Amino acid sequence: MSDFVLIHGGLHGAACWDLLRPELEARGHRTFAMDLPIDQPGKLMDDYAEAALAAIEGKVADDAFLVGHSMGGMVIPRMVAKRPKARLIFLCAGFAHTTEEERLEGVAAVTGDFFGWLIPDDQGRVTMSRENAVTAFYQDVAPEIADRAVAGLRLQWAEAFANVGPVAPYADRVTQVIYTTEDRIIDPERHRRMSEARFGITPIPLPGGHSPFLSHPAALAEILDGVAA
Repeated sequence: MSDFVLIHGGLHGAACWDLLRPELEARGHRTFAMDLPIDQPGKLMDDYAEAALAAIEGKVADDAFLVGHSMGGMVIPRMVAKRPKARLIFLCAGFAHTTEEERLEGVAAVTGDFFGWLIPDDQGRVTMSRENAVTAFYQDVAPEIADRAVAGLRLQWAEAFANVGPVAPYADRVTQVIYTTEDRIIDPERHRRMSEARFGITPIPLPGGHSPFLSHPAALAEILDGVAA
């Protein structure tokens, strides 16, 4: 049995994991998820990491797997200083950078359309239309599940995407990278190459788009179960 701490991506919340969690729990694991304060102006990635750490304090094993989806890949490396035995799994995720070269490489891996799909409000927060959310996140998700996911999207303070500082090296903490072959937010081939170059890991591919926890929860759980084993 392992503990999986599930860290959601931008515009999302803990509910995005609702199909994956029972699949992992049926395989004998424990799961934990929380809403990060993404809708609060002034909160940055370090604040998200602190909120996640506070939510799991005293609840999870020291060697838990921290699974970061999408923007969550910027958060989980910020958690390991206070969780020195935790292990990292990136899921369709950006990689927190340790150098300016890595930052630029990560920016180049994001598809050109993503930031153009965002709709700002008067507090500097962003959301997406249903059409663009399905295009970006849910192109292979069943319509009724995609509708629930779109309804559950949260406002995201946009500055948190732009104002991301470097982190201490963490490659030795990375257990696995999982990517999807038709991801419309992070270029799959660039993602694969970065995984190999930065972590010495051959990442695991899944078919489909950016949200395999909704489109292929059982298959994703099988992969995570195998990683834990």
